[in-house]
Amino acid sequence: MSPPPHLPTSLPPHVLITGAANGLGKATALEFARHGWRVTATDVDGKGLGSLSEEERIVPRVMDVTSDDSVKNLFRELKEKNISLDLIINNAGVDRYFPLSEAPLEEFKEIFETNLFGAYRVNQVFLPLLTSPGGRIILIGSESYHLTLPFMPYPLTKRAVESYAKILRQELKFRGIEVIVIRPGAIRTRFIDDLAHIGVTAIPGSREKQRHPVSDPALSKAFERFAASVPGEVGKVISPEKAASFIYRVSRITHPRPVNRINNSMRLRVASLLPFGLLEKIVKHRLR
Repeated sequence: MSPPPHLPTSLPPHVLITGAANGLGKATALEFARHGWRVTATDVDGKGLGSLSEEERIVPRVMDVTSDDSVKNLFRELKEKNISLDLIINNAGVDRYFPLSEAPLEEFKEIFETNLFGAYRVNQVFLPLLTSPGGRIILIGSESYHLTLPFMPYPLTKRAVESYAKILRQELKFRGIEVIVIRPGAIRTRFIDDLAHIGVTAIPGSREKQRHPVSDPALSKAFERFAASVPGEVGKVISPEKAASFIYRVSRITHPRPVNRINNSMRLRVASLLPFGLLEKIVKHRLR
């Protein structure tokens, strides 16, 4: 296998992937391994990583992107083995739905901690191992980044991720490192499957689950209508394998675009162009 054209080395290239235990992350790890890359596949879910342990070119490692110690421990392990990285793919992410007017601050912080600060932490810690020049960083965004809808903090994190990526891209250009955003639409992962259970959370100390508590009766009814309507708004869904193949192709482009889209919904694009006042009226009408 020949290395990507932007890399000067003749060695098989090496990629670090976060959130690789399932879904898009797992498919991406398998896709790069299939093309001869060495893959360090990481996730906080050690059990989920088990299925990758039999892959010859994949080394699964438990790493929590929200933990400084966890990320630094893996960095030290790779450094001690004189492993250099050609690509970092920030895929780890969580999605939650709740009313921002009532949810505890910790719930709001949790999403940013994984989706934004997790990527920030991983990129900064592993940057010394990244090939320079020629290395690359990919951040997985979302077509929902432009949505400003009730009960949806996830798009806020993805909007922040894209802004962070653009700043990082400008900085790392001086080191010959490309920073790229992949902005996918709906992918058949747990995120899609979980849409049928929006607002359902585990009861502490029990295997049972309950609806996210909403104290205000009017808000509670709107939240229930929102939860019931979201699964029908998904649109076309692609497989994680198809998205992983796209990520691989983008990683090999000599001069990649800052943002690369796959399976983005025209309906959501149109919605993003609506004046906020009009969008607000539509949402209120539908959830009333």
